[in-house]
Amino acid sequence: MARRPIPPSPPADAPAPASNAQPRLGMVMRFTPQAAATGVRRLESGGFRVASSRDFKDSLAVPNDFGGADVQYFERFGIAIVRGDSERLKPVLQKSMEERVLSAVRAERSYRPLGMASPASGLQAEALSAPMAGPLALPDYLRGYRDAVDHLVERLLAGDSADTAEAGPSVERFSENSVTWGLQAIKALPSSLSGAGIKVAVLDTGFDDQHPDFLGRAVTKKLFASHSSEDDVHGHGTHCIGTACGPLRPSGVPRYGVAYEAEIYAGKVLGDDGFGTDRSVIAGMDWALEQGCQIISMSLGAATSVGDQPNDDYEQIGQVCLDAGTLVVAAAGNESERPGRINPVGSPANASTILAVGAVDSRYRPAPFSCGGINPEQEVDLAAPGVDVLSSVPGGGHARWDGTSMATPHVAGVAALIAQSNPTFRGWALWARLLQLVRPLRHPARDVGKGLLQAPRR
Repeated sequence: MARRPIPPSPPADAPAPASNAQPRLGMVMRFTPQAAATGVRRLESGGFRVASSRDFKDSLAVPNDFGGADVQYFERFGIAIVRGDSERLKPVLQKSMEERVLSAVRAERSYRPLGMASPASGLQAEALSAPMAGPLALPDYLRGYRDAVDHLVERLLAGDSADTAEAGPSVERFSENSVTWGLQAIKALPSSLSGAGIKVAVLDTGFDDQHPDFLGRAVTKKLFASHSSEDDVHGHGTHCIGTACGPLRPSGVPRYGVAYEAEIYAGKVLGDDGFGTDRSVIAGMDWALEQGCQIISMSLGAATSVGDQPNDDYEQIGQVCLDAGTLVVAAAGNESERPGRINPVGSPANASTILAVGAVDSRYRPAPFSCGGINPEQEVDLAAPGVDVLSSVPGGGHARWDGTSMATPHVAGVAALIAQSNPTFRGWALWARLLQLVRPLRHPARDVGKGLLQAPRR
């Protein structure tokens, strides 16, 4: 599949939000192909202690301080992240650029999760703790009431115009007695596939692997976030993993997981405060490749502005992943306030080698927060359910969240089904197959890409 050329690196991002536990940001160095070994020697000759990502391959956590080193080097991607004296780094950078050992250098960025609790999640989560009692169970009643009010307001504001005319063909009214609206929308139920034998890496805030819905599942965990516990304190990661890989028959709630037999790889790249860095994110991606994961799901990002270019580092990392047979899917971002303002797709989803996922609601409208393809050649690739999404949360419970974060694991789960269906669907072939299965929507490609994600039947 032809893709757009790789543009130049963007300017350095703003510093991360202040936090007592926030790690000090460093510099990201991307070496010229075939010159990485020379670049590492330049750093070592400049007095920098270099640790390879392979040094921590068998550990349960990557040390916050690189094990006492100044540099963490990712051989697979040709990228090094340097923390140390910037004045001491200047001559190394200058010489490396002069000799074309370096392709680019930039300030390290921070990333955050792209999901949040739905406004009515407290009421709905409480209601869902009780047994469901048929078609008028409390969650469906509340949802129907809310949709009716929304529809009335829209008609009044729009001069009684019919919303369904622009939403897409045959907009359903969903009942969640046994299956969430999101899984119904993507047609997960008719599929005979389960994701068995496929490894799905979710790089996020961690995972509560003691959740009752996941007991007995194959789960591999690793900690990459700095100054953080091993648990999912934030809750975002457990919710995303639930959507991608949740069980076929959870207790007391509708089915909410797509690839219910996939192997789960939970990389904690965002800390207890919800923030991560290039170091933690790239380390997680490197680990997922090392583990042989066919899909990497990243419901995280950093906002971009109109006129920004994609980050070359993630262009290169995404290409390495695709060449290795691994598809990376990422959330498009939540910075929009539709209809008045649509923000461009965030990083790293705006890289041409990473599949960007937008969010729609249960009437197939672009979610108010979902970012769009505003910057040239930085489009949303497809859309998935991302509003009022029910999934697992730490402590054995369930809750409804909104965000392009919630749309992304729907895509990761369906990608696992496709990957199970045929071993040739890997990397670019898996990307292409996902786009072949979408359902067109009556909204601009800027907002929903090729359309609404659909699961394969077999």
